[in-house]
Amino acid sequence: MKITSATKLAGVLMLAVLGAAPSVQAADAPVSHSEDTSVTAAQRSRTRFADRRGDVRKAKLDIRGVSVVNRPDRLRVRVSFPGVAETYDFPTGAVMVYLDTDESRDGPEYGHFMDFWSDHRFAPTDGWTEQRVRAWSHSPEGRCVADAGVRSDEQSKLRWFEYVVLKRDRCFEANDVRVAVSTINIGELRPFREYRRPAWDHLTSRHAWTPWVPETD
Repeated sequence: MKITSATKLAGVLMLAVLGAAPSVQAADAPVSHSEDTSVTAAQRSRTRFADRRGDVRKAKLDIRGVSVVNRPDRLRVRVSFPGVAETYDFPTGAVMVYLDTDESRDGPEYGHFMDFWSDHRFAPTDGWTEQRVRAWSHSPEGRCVADAGVRSDEQSKLRWFEYVVLKRDRCFEANDVRVAVSTINIGELRPFREYRRPAWDHLTSRHAWTPWVPETD
């Protein structure tokens, strides 16, 4: 699972659910908590969307809110959760962040796909299905892979994950965007157990889009 410097734990428990993870220097850098101008500007340009609390059986991946920063050079989507008491107390499951960049087409054009204890991938989509293409492939590594990544809250206590992709010709090109977010919680790792029924959560509802978020400086 290549999530910030979050974890060195190995395991491929979730490859069957969703599939190798980028390691973007710009995206994976530790989150700064300083009061410098760039952080303040990013906070000002963040567009927030709330989700109803407690609407899922298993609370760890209960989406509390999603925020979007859409800048000319990159797109950031932060998904917030209730948080846990212990570092790395993650479930087995996945987070899916879908991106709509073209109002004239149905469905998303791209998505972030993150499997806990396994990997994170950014990829084009066909409808709501991840597509493997050479530019975003991890084996061998494609020319766009280093443009996308994910980072987490400083203590890795499942408070939020932020999914970042750089804007670049022939990799990810977008102006205004809207997002849809889903999570699936399959079970627990410590101790390991698998739920009889996976617990799904969605930002408002399945395949529901936020309003369009304009690109801003």
